[in-house]
Amino acid sequence: MAIRHPIEPIYDEQTKVLILGSFPSVKSREQGFFYGHPQNRFWRVLSAVLGCACPNTIEEKTKMLKAHGIAVWDVIASCNIKGSSDASIKDVVPNDLERIRTTGQIRAVYCNGSAAFSLYEKYILPKYKKMKGCAFATPIKLPSTSPANAIWKERALIGAWSRIMTACRRKNIENDYYSLSDYAMDAYGKKLYRLSLDGGFTCPNRDGKIDTHGCIFCDAGGAGDFGGGGKERRLPIAEQLENQKQLIAPKLPKTKPVGYIAYFQSFTGTYAPIEYLRKQYEEAIKDPQVKVLSIATRPDCLGEDVLVLLQEMNQKIPVWIELGLQTSNEKTARYIRRGYDRKVYETAVRHLNEIGISQIITHIILGLPGEREEDMKKSVSYAISCGTTGLKLQLLHVLENTDLACDYENGLFEVLSFEDYIRITKECVALIPPDVVAHRLTGDGNKRHLIAPLWSADKKRVNNAMKK
Repeated sequence: MAIRHPIEPIYDEQTKVLILGSFPSVKSREQGFFYGHPQNRFWRVLSAVLGCACPNTIEEKTKMLKAHGIAVWDVIASCNIKGSSDASIKDVVPNDLERIRTTGQIRAVYCNGSAAFSLYEKYILPKYKKMKGCAFATPIKLPSTSPANAIWKERALIGAWSRIMTACRRKNIENDYYSLSDYAMDAYGKKLYRLSLDGGFTCPNRDGKIDTHGCIFCDAGGAGDFGGGGKERRLPIAEQLENQKQLIAPKLPKTKPVGYIAYFQSFTGTYAPIEYLRKQYEEAIKDPQVKVLSIATRPDCLGEDVLVLLQEMNQKIPVWIELGLQTSNEKTARYIRRGYDRKVYETAVRHLNEIGISQIITHIILGLPGEREEDMKKSVSYAISCGTTGLKLQLLHVLENTDLACDYENGLFEVLSFEDYIRITKECVALIPPDVVAHRLTGDGNKRHLIAPLWSADKKRVNNAMKK
């Protein structure tokens, strides 16, 4: 016999985010309120994210939710279920979420765990999928707070669930995506500008630990040509910061305050002895105008000692970590010589959440050889499902003196046309939830070494097309 959901949703006119479970557990049904099992970490995690004392009574829990604009309910209105087992659920009738959507000011919809997310995708998402700009069309999967999800420690859950605060804080919710500029204004009260640095690092894909050739698309600059290239590697970090400030000074507003992001861009920014890493990072954050330390790295270069250092630095200044995923397609990953599998990326995201890194930025390349539009969209969706809180989308550039250039010149693949790139990028943007920051939607190839696509050198044309 089907069991009906016995608990009314918590929401009001001030609701900003909605959190959905699958169906109340036996304990919750007995108590008549959400997450009643004492081992479920929901209330401890959420109160930690909100900076509150953990509530004990139903009245305290309701007060905390409403005070922070958070609605709570479940995907299922009725079903057949054995005990509290999500795996046994069948004969599902979904809840009607319209009263919450039309009453509150919902900016983001979160699903507590894979079961809730899968049920939402199957029974509720079809109703909202084509509603442009609707938070119900881009549900966000959070790691489950259930004790059964033992791989996620409570500290990591708090890190992963902290993205709720980003959704609550976001102001320009009507925009198609959450730009870095908007995020910086919301989080720091000023625009932030990247200062690209070269820490003198190398890469395990170059020094022989994994390979000696590097990724197939990577040139001698290791993605750092705009960080000053080879000559910057010989300069102290403080001098690089000043050089970069002077370089971008003409673009800065004259009357508004600005801050800077110290961005270790070249090669693998966590691949060096710990004391050397600490020295470079400390030098970068000495500058009082630097508000964020951002480090580009590989998911397989985040050992325990590195994580301890990043946690230490994150207590001094916000640390952002950029992970070079490039693609979720394992066949493509082998072709480009990425050197690690998806599990490594998933583990890295979980560990970064555990040490409290708020901006985990995933770098994805659009137009990799052999990939179709669906593959590119799957890469975006995969990164989002793993818990990335930022995205960088990069057009594939074929550069001189790379193995990719050899394959291109031998006719083994074609690069994206201008029209296809703009269309695919917009399709990918439509998949990005409202609390995920779009750090970049296109990128520059070094014009001196660019072989293809040549249209990408016209940055103004690309940017104008993206705004239409």
